[in-house]
Amino acid sequence: MGALRTPLVCKFLLISLILVGLSSISIANAKVYVVGGTKQWGFSSYAKWSTSRSFRAGDILVFKYPVGTHNTVRTTKFGYRSCKATARESAKALSTGNDKFKLTKGNNYFICGITGHCSAGMKINVFAK
Repeated sequence: MGALRTPLVCKFLLISLILVGLSSISIANAKVYVVGGTKQWGFSSYAKWSTSRSFRAGDILVFKYPVGTHNTVRTTKFGYRSCKATARESAKALSTGNDKFKLTKGNNYFICGITGHCSAGMKINVFAK
């Protein structure tokens, strides 16, 4: 009976290693995008920048700016359109000057949560396949 178990254990381990390897490949294929390219996260329109690229779920967006001047808040379509993040979204705002967010499938909405900044253009909608 012990001899029959050994091949099953080996098969299980082999399948597990293959699955781990495949998941590593998808992570390794993730691309990193600095929002706006050479421009920093600031008072600008990002619609042209975001629509001229093809993003995938798992890609990383990096928001660069001088610490203390802005922040980045992941929000909903409503928050994006109204430039108002919920209290829960605002609590998760990043303000490192090098904020990183992993894209999820579909629309990903981001705003600057500092009063007046979003309405001045600091918002971006990125669609990921």
